[in-house]
Amino acid sequence: MALYLLSVDNAKLHVSKGNRKIGKGIWSFSTLPGNQDHLLYVKGKGLLTTVPGTCSKYCDGCAKDGCCYAWRDAKLHSNACIPAWGENTLLLREDPKRLFKDIDMFIKIRNNKYVQTKDERYHRVRIWRWHVSGEIESLQQLELMNDIAIKHPEVNFSVYTKNFDVLTKYLKKYGTNSIADNFIINISEWHGVAKKFLDKYPGLFNVFEYDDSQLKDCTLSQSEKDRLAKTPHCMAVCADGSHRLDKDGKPITCDHCKRCYTKTGARTAVYAH
Repeated sequence: MALYLLSVDNAKLHVSKGNRKIGKGIWSFSTLPGNQDHLLYVKGKGLLTTVPGTCSKYCDGCAKDGCCYAWRDAKLHSNACIPAWGENTLLLREDPKRLFKDIDMFIKIRNNKYVQTKDERYHRVRIWRWHVSGEIESLQQLELMNDIAIKHPEVNFSVYTKNFDVLTKYLKKYGTNSIADNFIINISEWHGVAKKFLDKYPGLFNVFEYDDSQLKDCTLSQSEKDRLAKTPHCMAVCADGSHRLDKDGKPITCDHCKRCYTKTGARTAVYAH
């Protein structure tokens, strides 16, 4: 029996505001990492939940201790992460209309005064991050994510994804100009996994590329290492994988930079961390 028994009937929306990596100014929605073949177990506790993660085939190769940060966090902070991310996962799969209605209301309540007055003091939700943990699973989910961005032009919505299959379906169905201006899609690139997709849609999406060129077991060619060395890097992560600090000794977070929360079509690399 799983440690956390979850049901869509009792599930509710869980939203977080910030963490040590993205900063305090970014709201986020997460789902469970992993998939049916990679359920979450903890030594001494056993199976945490029977709800499969949302990473589907994109989980392979990542779902192991020490590699995926979401995998690590789900295990380390299971009492907080599993119920919250698990209920979000169930709602997204089994009752998406209720979930997105709740998300719409969540943002409306917090931004209503700003929308009415345009007074920046009341702009509570400025940036929204989809899937700090988890992945887009279906065309319907992507459609609903785009719809909520259209409803709330005062918010920048951002997501990192490897689900090129769903993106391709969306673009074929709606066209390349159909994605909301305030919906920023960052293509997660690693050792060329996104090359075919990016060659087909050059400059349409931001690219966030994993750079492990500094690691001893890196398999990249020298030309790829040279290319990455010339690529702008995430300002929050040092070459040794540590968290970069500002001049006051405070960690640099995503809400300092906002590069991945602005639609530019630019490529950004991030050192392995």
